[in-house]
Amino acid sequence: MNTLFNGRELAFEAKLKCDQDLKFHAQALSNMRFGVWLGGKLGLSTEECEAYGHELVDTRLNAMVREEMIKKIMNDLAERHADINEDEVHKALDRFYADALKEVTCNGE
Repeated sequence: MNTLFNGRELAFEAKLKCDQDLKFHAQALSNMRFGVWLGGKLGLSTEECEAYGHELVDTRLNAMVREEMIKKIMNDLAERHADINEDEVHKALDRFYADALKEVTCNGE
């Protein structure tokens, strides 16, 4: 009985780690895609869009708090006098994350 419990516990821990890894990869992928999308809205070049995407991935990985990344994005938008509000940013981030999570969990199927 104890062996069965230990096996179930190990399986649960393995699934939890797998789920965390998938969410991590989805978050990085969605932040990259969001950065490229937003860079396009800001009129950045292709290279600048990709660099901005990488910057957002790094910001999120270092801060680990979505609100800090939103604050950075809103500051960037204000500096460029962009007409994109915080609600639009949240909706776009949610959309990119949902798409990325689906992609990494289902391999695009």
